[in-house]
Amino acid sequence: MSATLTVNLDAETLQLAEQKAWARHTTLPEVVAGQLRVMARNWQESRAGKTPATDALRGAVTLPPDFDERAALTEELQKQHGVQG
Repeated sequence: MSATLTVNLDAETLQLAEQKAWARHTTLPEVVAGQLRVMARNWQESRAGKTPATDALRGAVTLPPDFDERAALTEELQKQHGVQG
């Protein structure tokens, strides 16, 4: 199945993309389709919890049984954004 996608780009981005496609002996639609395939695969793997980064880190840290992940995340986000809790 094939579909049409319209993308609006500024002239400089379009020119750069066309030059890169030409340098790789391919077409701009093929480059875009390839990138979208990679992104879609990554989204599916991420949604399933299967990404190389998370797989490599899984089990790297042992937390106490009473650790409140939500409270820790909230506290760190407040610190990062300068919000007083």
